Amino acid sequence: MNPIARKSNKKRAFTIVELLTVMSIIIILMGLLAPVMNKVRRFAMKVSQRNQFHSIDVALELFRSEFDGYPDSGPVDPTGAPYCGAMKLAEALMGQDLLGFHPDSRFRADGMDGGTPPVQLYAPATEPARKEYVYLSLENAKTHRLNEIYSSVGPFIPDRFVLCDEYSGTTSLTTGKRIGMPILYYKVHISLTAHDLTDPDNPQNMYKYQDNDQLVQLGMPWNPGTAHPMASIGTTSLGVPADPRIFYQNTWNEQIQSVTKPYRADSFILMSAGFDNEYGTPDDVFNFGD
Repeated sequence: MNPIARKSNKKRAFTIVELLTVMSIIIILMGLLAPVMNKVRRFAMKVSQRNQFHSIDVALELFRSEFDGYPDSGPVDPTGAPYCGAMKLAEALMGQDLLGFHPDSRFRADGMDGGTPPVQLYAPATEPARKEYVYLSLENAKTHRLNEIYSSVGPFIPDRFVLCDEYSGTTSLTTGKRIGMPILYYKVHISLTAHDLTDPDNPQNMYKYQDNDQLVQLGMPWNPGTAHPMASIGTTSLGVPADPRIFYQNTWNEQIQSVTKPYRADSFILMSAGFDNEYGTPDDVFNFGD
């Protein structure tokens, strides 16, 4: 009689070849899924940015109803001091100290009222008069001081606030945390009629690229020597000259065939630098379009 074979309780281990095969399959799958996941991530961030713009749109409409118009977005204040559209947006919706907009503001960079002698509007004594003029919640506003974003702030007062986008494309110089790029704000000039795709300095342009150009000229926070594509000076990361005509091309409403018109021809434009954190590239996000 043949002896009964004794079954082994030991499980067969994977061979090196089998392990390498499995690892290769996993790597291939990861390579195939990575572009898809990246697209999903970009889409989700764009949706988040659209939601932020919606909140700002609503806040600006509330401001307009209170003060009979949208905030100014010009590149300087009444004294001629540099004070761009992005900074005026932050002041209008939250005040220069984030405790509320002062109804007597003349949108001066120094926060004064313009009287003789001038009075500081954003002081602790004025807080009770301003608390009802906060149009964005502090938790959702994503406000940061200019010198938290840029190591050199050019002609601007360093500690002025701007609203930042959802993309977390740069690093706070104060906390080391990831933060967004400034949201650019442009108010339309209703009395003007042009949207010149070839001459950005056309005095009849309804929107003025100059409103935020000095801020855009600060360059990339991580590489200040590199210009944003739509800046008026400098060389971009692609090695070509920056060109402010890009702003007009990107805000042109191509659906209107009879004349060249911008989007939002009766109100304002909000602009995010998008996923690549550069102003003037195809992935910029606006408060119009898809």
